[in-house]
Amino acid sequence: MSSLHFDAENCFINKFTSLISGKWKPILLYLIQSDINRFSLMLEHLPNISRKVLTEQLRGLESDGLIQRDELKSKVPKVVIYHLTEKGSTLRQLVDEIISWGMTHIREEVSEEMQKRLDPDFTL
Repeated sequence: MSSLHFDAENCFINKFTSLISGKWKPILLYLIQSDINRFSLMLEHLPNISRKVLTEQLRGLESDGLIQRDELKSKVPKVVIYHLTEKGSTLRQLVDEIISWGMTHIREEVSEEMQKRLDPDFTL
């Protein structure tokens, strides 16, 4: 029998979770993949997040290569749209699986309003 020894600093699991850790990053990835990809729209959908925190979280996802920030310079005032990068797009299935797992195992801990937003077939 072999024993497993992990170097926590260089563990794939820890590296991965650090990319999407925090209260907002997984939700932001979900919003962006759902075409809620403008700063103002994200603020509307996340009433409990401050502009400062939203900016910090988006910058973190961008610096980790999961999203890309595009300015539409032809628009006045300027419009910024966020897109998943190729790397970020590979997380789509995982985000969907997390939602599915939550609906199966912790549904009662999530507000009815949020359940409706995430599950079009929602019924009580």
